[in-house]
Amino acid sequence: MREKLKLLFLSLLKIVLFPHIVLFLLSLNRKLIEEDLKVMNQKFNKQMPMITSLVYFLWKNVYYRNIFYSRIGVLSNICSWYLKGDKTFFPCKNLGGGIYPAHPYATILNAKKIGRNFSCRQCTTLGNKADGEGGLGPTIGDNVYVGANVCIVGDIKIGNNVVIGAGCVVTKDVPDNAVVVGNPGRILRFQTEKFDL
Repeated sequence: MREKLKLLFLSLLKIVLFPHIVLFLLSLNRKLIEEDLKVMNQKFNKQMPMITSLVYFLWKNVYYRNIFYSRIGVLSNICSWYLKGDKTFFPCKNLGGGIYPAHPYATILNAKKIGRNFSCRQCTTLGNKADGEGGLGPTIGDNVYVGANVCIVGDIKIGNNVVIGAGCVVTKDVPDNAVVVGNPGRILRFQTEKFDL
């Protein structure tokens, strides 16, 4: 009986979220959205088909919704009015696939570019040093994990496979495979193997 109710609820959700599904299927960023969903399924220990996964995370995860709306761009206005994203999480437009928003409350990702498999926690700020839109934000590599309360500011480059610990303030370039801690951020050590986000 419980399984039947779940299937019925999921079917109803697919009807409610039909505009989202259509936008996903027509999106130029469909591959990136699929990468995001694959990572979300891994993190939440789910094994669902792509459309079911999309519906599930759009319904259950307000932060994932923001990423999805960012991926589909201005067309998100078609459906974001009745299923809103989180007003405290602002992803940048140039995100690689496989992003994992691990409770990113009060997070602003104003970067030039963020690579694949990026993960961040609450109160993270990626931004520029100058006021207005003229300032340049950081460039973030692939497989980067950012802890809570981190500020990464300026026209700097964060390498691949980097871990930035909670409370860091990073204003200088960070090489590949580094573990960064402190304020100001300093390299604690280098990793010899890829960090699993």
